[in-house]
Amino acid sequence: MTRSFRSALEELELDLEADEPPPSRFSHCPGETAALLGYALNTMTALDHTQPEVPQFIRWLASKRVRFGVGEKEFEGLRLNGRQPTSVTPLQWAKLRKVLLRRHQELRETTGPAAAGLAAVCRALGLEAMDAALLGIIFRYRTDNDCERLFDLFSMARGRTSCLRRYSENFAIMLNQPQADVAKRFLPSGALTVSGSIRLDEDGDIMLPDRLRSLIYACGETGESMRAQLLGAPRQAHLPWTAFSHLGEDSEIARALLGAVLDAQGTEAAVHILLYGPPGTGKTEFAATLAKLLGAPLYVIGEADAHGEEPNRSERMNDLLMAQRVSGGERALYLFDEAEDIFRTSPFERSATPKIFIHRLMESARVPVIWAANDITAFSSAVLRRMSLCLEVKLPERSRRAELWCELAEAEGVALDEPMAQDLAGLIPTAPAVARNALRAARLAGGEARTATRVARGLAKAMGHGVLPAPEAAELPGIYDPAYSRADLDLAALVARLTRPGAPRGVSLLLSGPPGTGKSAFARHLAAAMGLGVLQKRGSDIFGSYVGETERNIAAAFAQARDEGKFLIFDEADSLLGGRERAVRNWEVSQVNEMLTWMETHPQPFVCTTNLPEGLDAASLRRFLLHVRFDYLAPAQTARLFAKTFTAPAPERLATLDRLTPADFSRVAKRMVLLDDSVDAARAFSLLAAEMESRLGPARGMGFGRLM
Repeated sequence: MTRSFRSALEELELDLEADEPPPSRFSHCPGETAALLGYALNTMTALDHTQPEVPQFIRWLASKRVRFGVGEKEFEGLRLNGRQPTSVTPLQWAKLRKVLLRRHQELRETTGPAAAGLAAVCRALGLEAMDAALLGIIFRYRTDNDCERLFDLFSMARGRTSCLRRYSENFAIMLNQPQADVAKRFLPSGALTVSGSIRLDEDGDIMLPDRLRSLIYACGETGESMRAQLLGAPRQAHLPWTAFSHLGEDSEIARALLGAVLDAQGTEAAVHILLYGPPGTGKTEFAATLAKLLGAPLYVIGEADAHGEEPNRSERMNDLLMAQRVSGGERALYLFDEAEDIFRTSPFERSATPKIFIHRLMESARVPVIWAANDITAFSSAVLRRMSLCLEVKLPERSRRAELWCELAEAEGVALDEPMAQDLAGLIPTAPAVARNALRAARLAGGEARTATRVARGLAKAMGHGVLPAPEAAELPGIYDPAYSRADLDLAALVARLTRPGAPRGVSLLLSGPPGTGKSAFARHLAAAMGLGVLQKRGSDIFGSYVGETERNIAAAFAQARDEGKFLIFDEADSLLGGRERAVRNWEVSQVNEMLTWMETHPQPFVCTTNLPEGLDAASLRRFLLHVRFDYLAPAQTARLFAKTFTAPAPERLATLDRLTPADFSRVAKRMVLLDDSVDAARAFSLLAAEMESRLGPARGMGFGRLM
C-alpha cells in the first residue's frame, strides 16, 4: 500500500471524527458494531454505485474500517485524497459489500446489552418488527456517533439539515425497506408515537424520551423487565376505607365501577375516574385505599423523570403512554397525580399536548386511570365527558374528623380522649392522612396525645403556607343567647318560626348592624336550631386573583352548601354585593351578578352579614326574605349581661355606656381572666368604657339608633 493512500486514510479518519464526542457506554461493543454493519449492508443493497450518496458513504465507511475490522487493502483503488472519490466501479462496490457481509456474519450472533435492552423494550411495548427496527436507528442515532454520521450523510446529500428528523428516505435506505412503508410508521396514529417510544414536534424532529433510553440501558444491563423498571413499586395505603365514609355514595360507586372493570379482565374498556378538590384533602390516599380494597396494586405514573427529578408535561404523558402498553394484563390501577398539568394550556408553550391526542389516549386505555387534580378548571368539557366518574374529595365534617382521630389513635396506640379529639377536629381542619401522620409521630415519640396535637398543628400550618386554617366558627367557645342581642325583630320568635315542622328551608336573611352586635353568632345559632351544619365564608375565601375566579368561588360556595345541606353564611357581604352603579371594573359587576343569580335559586337557608347595609346593591336587598337590623345593647340588656358575665350587680352609671355590644363583654371577660383580675364591678365598668371608647373613637358609631 502506498504512503499517499495510507496518509489519505489517516486524514479521512481525522477529518470525519474531528470534534466528535466520546462514544457512549455500549456503542462500540460487538453487538452494536454488528447493528451498524447491518445498516451499512442495507445501504449497499438499497443503493447502486452510481447514486449521489455513494461517495460520502464510501468516505464514512473508510473512516470506520478499524471499528468494522476491515483491512486497508479493501479500500485500495479508491481515490480518497480528494474531497470525495470521483467514482466507484461496480466491481469495487461488490467487493466492499462482500467484505462487510463476511464481517457481519462473524458478529451477528453477538448481542450486547443495548440490543438486548432494545429487544426487551420493543417486546414490552408490543412493537412490530418494522417499528422496532426504526426505534433501533433512532436510539443509536442518539447513542452512537457513527450511526448519527451515517444518517446525516443521507440528509446532507439531499441538502437537508443534519438532525434526527422524519426523513423517511434515510430510514428506508438504512433498513432497505420501501419508503412508503416507513413513512406511515411516523404518522401521529403510528405505534411509535402512540406507545410513547418517540415524540414528534411540528417540524418533524424526532425526540427519544430520556425515560425510554434509560429503560433500554436498564433492561439490557439488569435483565429486569421494562414493566418493573417503568412502574416501580406500587403505592401503599395507610388508611382504612372508613376514613373516607364522608365521601358518601360516590365512593361506593367508584369502588363498584373499578371493581367491575378489573373483574372483566380486559373484556371491558378501561375507565377514567377524576378525583378533584383542594390540596391536602386526601385524593392520593383515597386512591391508594380504594386500590387496596379492590385487591389491585396502584402505580403512580409520571412522578419523576429518568433522572429522578421533576418531569415536564411531555415526559409525564410519555410515561402514561408506555405504562398503558406494558400493562401485561395485570389487575392493576394507575394514578396520575396533579393531572391538571397536562391538560392546562398556555399560549407560551408551543408543544402543548394536542387535545385530540389526549382524547385518543383516554379512549384507548387498557388499564383504569385515576386522575387526581387540585384545579378542575384546567379540564375541558371534552375531557370531562370522557371521565366515567368525577368525584369531589372534601374534608370530612367536624364530627367525622373527631371520630377519625379516635379511630386512628387507637390503631396507633396513642391515648387520645374524646374531648381532645373534638378540639383537634375543630381547631385543625385537615385531611385523614394528616391525622394519621401526626398520630404515628406521636407513637414513635413516646405515645403522648399532646405530641400529636403539636405535630398536626405544624403540618396544617405548613400546608397553609405558614398560616393555620381558621377554626370552624361553629366550634368556637361560648353559648349564644338571643336575649343579649338587640334587633328590630324578635329573634327568639324568628328561630321558633323557622324551626317548626313544615317551615320553609329556602330562606335568605340579611343581618346588618355595627360590629360585635351578634350577627354571625345569631346566624350560627339559627343553623344549630335548624339542625344544619354551617358553611361560613369570608371575603378571603371568595376573592380570587384572576378574572372569573371570584365568580367561580361564589358558585362553589353555594353549590357546596346545596350539595351538603348546609347553612351558608357570607360575612362582610357588602364586599360581594356592592352597588353596581358605583362599580369601576367589569369584574365588580359580574361578581354581584353571580351572587344575585345564586340567591334567586338557592334551596337552602343562607345569611349575609354586613356592617354597611347602605352600600349594598339595590337589587340584592330585594332578594332577601328578611332584613334584620342589629344595634347596640339596650340599657336593660346591658345590665342583665353585666350581672351574668361578672356575677356582680350592674352599677347605675352603666346606663351611660349606650354603645356596648355583646362582643365588648366577651373581650373584657377574657382580659380579666388573662390578667387575673378579681371580679370587681368598678374594674369591669372601666374596662367596658375603655373598650367602647377604643372602638368608637370620637365619632358616633353606626346603627339605626336606640330602640325605646
